[in-house]
Amino acid sequence: MSGVTSCSRNLVLLLACQAVTTLGLMVLVPILPLYMATLTGIDTLGAARWSSLALAAPGLGTLCFAPLAGQWCDRFGYRRMLLVSLAVFIASMLLMALSTSVLSFMLGRLLQGISTISVVLTAFVGHASSDASRGRSLGLQESAIACGALAGPVLGGMMLDQWSLKPLLIASALLTGIAGGVLWSQLREPPKSAPDKNLPQFAGLQTVLARADLRNWMLAACLTQAAAFALVNVFPLYLMAHFPAADAIASKTGALHALGWLATMLASPLWGHLNDRGDPRRHFVLAAIGCALSIGLLIKADQLWLVALLRVVQGICYAALAQSMLLACSRQLPAAVYGHVTGLSRSFMVVGQMLGPLIVMLLMPFLAPANLVWPITALFLMAGLLVLGSSMQRSYPVCRIENQGKDVA
Repeated sequence: MSGVTSCSRNLVLLLACQAVTTLGLMVLVPILPLYMATLTGIDTLGAARWSSLALAAPGLGTLCFAPLAGQWCDRFGYRRMLLVSLAVFIASMLLMALSTSVLSFMLGRLLQGISTISVVLTAFVGHASSDASRGRSLGLQESAIACGALAGPVLGGMMLDQWSLKPLLIASALLTGIAGGVLWSQLREPPKSAPDKNLPQFAGLQTVLARADLRNWMLAACLTQAAAFALVNVFPLYLMAHFPAADAIASKTGALHALGWLATMLASPLWGHLNDRGDPRRHFVLAAIGCALSIGLLIKADQLWLVALLRVVQGICYAALAQSMLLACSRQLPAAVYGHVTGLSRSFMVVGQMLGPLIVMLLMPFLAPANLVWPITALFLMAGLLVLGSSMQRSYPVCRIENQGKDVA
């Protein structure tokens, strides 16, 4: 019974940490093109190019360190790796807050990726959950991400319109430091899973590339992240081009992002519940198509309330994507390598995070800002079709951890 209580406490603490760190991230990200304009003093197009690079910068650090962070979680312990990641993340937030030049700001963004905080949190949440409830736990994590992202855009937009983002970034770093102190004293290391000698040896990226089902899932996750991060960069430009008479555009951008994240926060546990009892592939395909339709229809929205409605639909559908991919992959591999698998999954997602803004930057000279939603629609559709056409079986070979009162109920 004490094991169940410990794991339940771990899950609550991890979800709270996820919400706090996501708030710090999302204070800046949705309005990054507008913030880069204040930092560089250049025109809108130039600021958009710099913001594309700034959005891609954390991906470079995460791409290099995510598989290592996952392996180190399996080898050295999840609690230890989480505290190290939090320390690096706090340093990156302070560096961005105190930056007076683009170079130092970009260095802070790169350090943020090196922290691999999202990788460690996801691996910890999944490892601390039972097979029967992992979908629920991943759904709750998506809700925690959305909860932090819900407040971040609103606060960031208001601060940029009315004052400055720097005090808010510093406050976010301090709040993360407090969360780290609580985790240090309260978090408990989950029991390690012994390798199953009857299962094939997991060889990391080589195994992923050799198995068509895993490879398709990873590529689909890459495409959805490319679409999502491209949308972050395109959305303020879309609003400025589609509604040129609107005032306080930063606040409106933040509020509309927050509305989408509110829908994600409310829908994520439902997707997790459905995934525990059904086929994550079906849910992923439906959600990817829903994202594509809601983004494509933005071009027809002539009033802000229609934009808001489409953002709600997109937020509901987006809630299913990452958690469905992570659950489907975890069901096919040993629990002892869960951290490594999570790190590799995040690496593919980070490639998408880097690819999306760069695609936008390359297409800007050829497409009007409002028409940049079409490539994003295509990316979501491609992801759905990739999973739909995969050879993954309907029933997955689940690698179970013996339930000895240690798993989350």
